[in-house]
Amino acid sequence: MYRFAIVLLLASCAFASEVRYSLTQFVEEGLEADPQVKELQQGTEEKKNQIRKLKAEAILPTFYASMMVGPAPGLKEELRNGDTVSVYDFSRMGPFWGVQAKFIQPLNLGQYRSGKKALEADLQQKSFEIENQVHDKDVELQTYYYNYLLAREMIRIATDAKSKVDEAYEKLEEALDDDDPNVSQMDLLNLKAKMHTVKEGLSEANLGMKRVMLAIRFSLNMRKEDSFVAEDTLLLPRPEQLPMLEEVRSLTAKYHPDLRRLSAGLRARRIQMDLAEAKLAPEFFVMGEVEYVKSWAGNRSIMQKDAFSEDAVNKLEGLIGFGVRYNLNFWKNWENFRSVRTEYRGLQLKESYAADGLMAKAEDQYYQVLAAKEKMDALKESLRATESILKGAAMQYDLDKSKTGELVSAYTQNITMQKDYYFAVCEYNVQFAQLISKMGMSLKEYHTIYMNQ
Repeated sequence: MYRFAIVLLLASCAFASEVRYSLTQFVEEGLEADPQVKELQQGTEEKKNQIRKLKAEAILPTFYASMMVGPAPGLKEELRNGDTVSVYDFSRMGPFWGVQAKFIQPLNLGQYRSGKKALEADLQQKSFEIENQVHDKDVELQTYYYNYLLAREMIRIATDAKSKVDEAYEKLEEALDDDDPNVSQMDLLNLKAKMHTVKEGLSEANLGMKRVMLAIRFSLNMRKEDSFVAEDTLLLPRPEQLPMLEEVRSLTAKYHPDLRRLSAGLRARRIQMDLAEAKLAPEFFVMGEVEYVKSWAGNRSIMQKDAFSEDAVNKLEGLIGFGVRYNLNFWKNWENFRSVRTEYRGLQLKESYAADGLMAKAEDQYYQVLAAKEKMDALKESLRATESILKGAAMQYDLDKSKTGELVSAYTQNITMQKDYYFAVCEYNVQFAQLISKMGMSLKEYHTIYMNQ
């Protein structure tokens, strides 16, 4: 019983890090763990920092304060020329504290609001740009997943082919040893000459698996001890429903992040144009200054009771005023306004054809998906035909061992057709992923928005 428990513990440890990934799970975790996606998402932090900086500068953007502490002399009264005056008494030193502050508060609330709205629109523009790049990463992850399934199918086909050819080679050797009149040494040599193609196919399949696993492990940020296993056991055509062409165009116009990014860019440029126009006018502000000095030196009993009493050392003064500032270099601000207005008009022209261009790209991708599907269906019919040919050749070989060439030819044709078919399935699945991206959606959004209609 104790040994059995140890075996179960070791088995659980061996499979603890193995996770079976579905396509959706792999894409979502890949987007979350991929370091390149995290780097892209950091692109919005700079824009957020600019908004926080603007908010911080809205209240007292100019504020200076200084403070000083130290010893100060006391005061004593002396009679000079018949008058009693207060003079410094350095024999009675005491603590001293003083503070001075200056501030300027602009009153350009409209400019602050316009600047804040422009930065927020710029942040949206950057977010949509990143979203479009993440969609490209979404397609890349789907490609890795289907390439993994393809590599596994190729390994299976190549391994099976090698096993069947080795088996046929052994049977031919036995027939030659038994002096079978229907088998010659030439048949054995012909079969041996074709074995290199089988070994080459297995080597290519293993190389493909190693390369795609490198990409998968990087995307998932996997540890060395972690293993990856796909939930799908076979490479099959995608189960998602292919939308109609009109649906492709309408979904592109509604959800594509480039169109939303262009809209946010237009809003940002329009607000920047209003802000540049506002800067042509004078700017108003409030400014002030305050200075306070307090000493607790000797002979200041009266002043200690009143913190704001003044004499030769103690001081309390300040000022506040209303001002206006106008930039005499009017033409510089005017050129800034013209530059922003030109950019805004350029984006307006781009908006007029951007939607049509993106819908045309999505439509072109739709035709590529249809072509890939037609090719896949045609290869599937041909694959069925080669399977029938292989069955017939196998029956002929059982009756006549001299039919080795026909059997090997039929088997080679079937393997080649299997390879072409699975490559076509992988191509169709990847082209479908490209279509989803060209419509401006991620895989998750496509399932949520379109598949659940």
